Amino acid sequence: MPSAYAILSDNYLYDTWTSKEGLPHNSINAITQTKDGYLWFATWEGIARFNGKEFKVFTRGAESALADSGVRTLYANSDGSLFAGGARGGLVKREPHHWQAMTPIKNLINAVLRDKHGGIWVGLQGDGLVFRETEDAQDQFILPSISIYKLSLTENGDILASTSEGLYQISTNTPQKITTILELQGIPVYSTVQTPEGMLLIGSKNGVWTYQKGQLKRFNEQLNNVIVSTIIIDKAGNYWFGSSRQGIYYFNGKKLSRFTEDDGLPNNNVLSLYQDRENSIWIGTNSGLTRLRKAPFSSWNQKNGLQGDFIRTTLALPDGRVAVGSSNGLNLIEDDKIYSFDPTFKYNTDKKQISVLSLAPRKKSGFWVGTAENGLFKFEQNRLEHVALEHLPTQQIRAIYEDEKEQLWIGTTGGLVKYSNNQVQQLFTTKSGLPDNYIMALTQDALGKIWVGTGLGVALIKNNKLRSLNIDPLEQAQYVFGFHSQKEYMWMATDRGLIRYRYSDDSMAIIGQKQGLPLDKLFQVIPDSMGYFWLTSNRGLWRISQQEINAVADGAIPQVNFVHYSEVDGMPTAQLNGGSNPAASVDQSGDIWFATAKGLIETHPKRFSEIIATKFPAIIEKVTADQTTLNLNTEQPISLPAGTQRVSISFVGLGFISSEHILYSTKLEGLQSKWTQRGSIGVAEYTNLAPGHYTFMVNAYYPYHQDTINNAQFSFIIEPYLWQRIEVQLALLGLLILTIYLSVRWRLHLLKQSELKLKNEVEQKTQALRIQSSAFERQAREDKLTGLHNRLAFDEWHKRIYSLSQSKTNLSIIMLDIDHFKRINDTYTHLEGDKVLHKLGHLFSQLEQRNCFIARWGGEEFVFGLLNWQKDNVYALCEKINHLVKQQDYSEIDEQLVVTISIGVVNGDTSTNIETLLRHADEALFEVKNNGRDGICVYKDENN
Repeated sequence: MPSAYAILSDNYLYDTWTSKEGLPHNSINAITQTKDGYLWFATWEGIARFNGKEFKVFTRGAESALADSGVRTLYANSDGSLFAGGARGGLVKREPHHWQAMTPIKNLINAVLRDKHGGIWVGLQGDGLVFRETEDAQDQFILPSISIYKLSLTENGDILASTSEGLYQISTNTPQKITTILELQGIPVYSTVQTPEGMLLIGSKNGVWTYQKGQLKRFNEQLNNVIVSTIIIDKAGNYWFGSSRQGIYYFNGKKLSRFTEDDGLPNNNVLSLYQDRENSIWIGTNSGLTRLRKAPFSSWNQKNGLQGDFIRTTLALPDGRVAVGSSNGLNLIEDDKIYSFDPTFKYNTDKKQISVLSLAPRKKSGFWVGTAENGLFKFEQNRLEHVALEHLPTQQIRAIYEDEKEQLWIGTTGGLVKYSNNQVQQLFTTKSGLPDNYIMALTQDALGKIWVGTGLGVALIKNNKLRSLNIDPLEQAQYVFGFHSQKEYMWMATDRGLIRYRYSDDSMAIIGQKQGLPLDKLFQVIPDSMGYFWLTSNRGLWRISQQEINAVADGAIPQVNFVHYSEVDGMPTAQLNGGSNPAASVDQSGDIWFATAKGLIETHPKRFSEIIATKFPAIIEKVTADQTTLNLNTEQPISLPAGTQRVSISFVGLGFISSEHILYSTKLEGLQSKWTQRGSIGVAEYTNLAPGHYTFMVNAYYPYHQDTINNAQFSFIIEPYLWQRIEVQLALLGLLILTIYLSVRWRLHLLKQSELKLKNEVEQKTQALRIQSSAFERQAREDKLTGLHNRLAFDEWHKRIYSLSQSKTNLSIIMLDIDHFKRINDTYTHLEGDKVLHKLGHLFSQLEQRNCFIARWGGEEFVFGLLNWQKDNVYALCEKINHLVKQQDYSEIDEQLVVTISIGVVNGDTSTNIETLLRHADEALFEVKNNGRDGICVYKDENN
């Protein structure tokens, strides 16, 4: 997870990862990205593959083919393969889902590169440069006995070798030394890249040099004494220099900026730099990994020149300036410059600082300023002048509105006042019908009504007549923090969500937690130029589609989708302020400004589409079938054995800028006809699939970018059992039909032989049917596994007893349960558990005697019915059963296996109702289980 954020000169944010977040080691020696979209990081404890959410680590072993876990360099080839080299000269090649060891070299590998002809170049520590014409060719040693730090290619395919003795350019295997001037004699060169204009940027022990048309020159004096370890040129043409002890230097063509430990870099010793496909800059240091990414939000705070960081209100002005009110005063932002203004009082001129709560445009020029303690000010001609107003209930002004007639409405914590030419026209309080005197929001709709948001609801005023709007039925909403007026609707940000009021029929609808928003309290509703609402809250910004939220309000769809922005997206804090107006504003260019507890932030909706690459690879990472991980390195459908119970498929969208916002939908063709929405969950599981051919498909996309689909798929076949194959089923059907046909013919033949024989056979078969019916009747009442009576037989027995009895029947019930029988099944399989049941069934059948009826009740439970037994004899029988069960020999299952039972007993004198007796026996049995099992409990009737 991102650990912090910061802004460079071009508004970059940074995120940091260390071993705490899953890296195998904090020294990031090399970084690259393969064609499939994965990011790779070389460390001294293996290679880490990153999918935007988690790291998968490859260390020495059969899976990675690495000779040693220490990896110094990585190279991603255009064909999608990855080369890795490191300690002990180990060199491996990775293709999707497959690693292959290459012929090792005798020393530490610092650099690997593949040229346009397929040749492999390997830079060694102290042993020069090795060239292999093909992957299996013999080694050719070039530039022996020196250290090669980095390798890169020029536009024409030449090799640039940064070495301990300077820079060499190699063409047709012939090296030419570039750094021949006196200042670079004997100076190591650590990194070299070629610019699009053909100039070489050379990072050395004594700074950065350029080489073009045979001339070596210093690049920038600020870098003269910097040891530059690595260089990249990003896609915008900016230069990035990593140093060994002074962090990152960044040159955008005009200015050289710096990013160090003081700014949030884990360590000033930079080992690697890389720009990924989404234009993020990745920095590998000795103490962790950092990503720099373009910031969707720009921030202004006290360090930049604002009067304070706790911003209450902001107003975009028609002339392009932005007014900012904080607890420490008023600022204006103009052309990225910040100006401060001290107030001018007509009285009490010693007051120099005001706490600004509200802003509003003036019809003439400038704007109005409401404060926490000093009443009203007007800003005009770059002067902030106090306006003395009579009859203000309090000096705390949280909302201001100037209507079309230039009447000024002032919302205070003590009521609402309407002024005209600075004269009081009317005071509105709870006595006038306001729901509350605490005024937080004011606006005017297209019909001329003034809307008043208070701490206890909403009021509407027209022609000095006031009426309240009851919003309590909408989830008991009370606080109204902000309004947004449209032609057909008025939107209200409240403490229970967003409320829509429709002018045409006075109807209201709420969009809150029940409709999909994850919070209650909203402060402001701000529309953008792309059809979305931005909602501010104490928990960040929420972006929702206007079309979709209207559909929810109309009842056409049940829930609204949203995108959430907070600190992880570059905001200094998720706490946006409310309770004063306006707390957010849109300027003429479409930029949106938000007041927060840590400064002012600004964004434009288009930035998010520009920063986030909506096209990215979707990957199926892992497929398991009944705990077996499948090999995905095949284009053919994978066959799974008959009886496969569970198929689990893990997938990921390799978008790194905002990976937590990526959504997924899946479909299993062969089972489903519609897509399943899975939110941000990257796994799908299927159980008990029938035999057949299946294709799993996954779509990955960002919210509001459903049209930009990034998909992956995987096909598999579940084989049928022999008896499930269609040809076998047809053959069996034909055999059955033939058998029936032959049987009928044979029967007809026998019938024709002799009428007497037929009669005898009929008589014999009739007798056999009687016997068979008797056997069926016995089987229907017998438990096949244990040989005991079953529950049906027990029910018939006790009914027969009660029907034959002429007096009170003394019936005792013993309910018996095998302890921890599920554990026996789970440990030794259900087959072995059946053996235990069979053994106990045989044991219990030997105990059956006169007036004793034993049955299997179900599962691992048995029941004994004892008619007219003495209580002592009943208890003695229970002790005997308990003893015999423990003494049984279970060695055929496990030598150590001991089986115990729990017994619940109820005697017939407690009730004459069989259902009551059974329930009491079960309660006694539960008491034994509750007390640790392996015991006997006799039910005691507390009423007797």
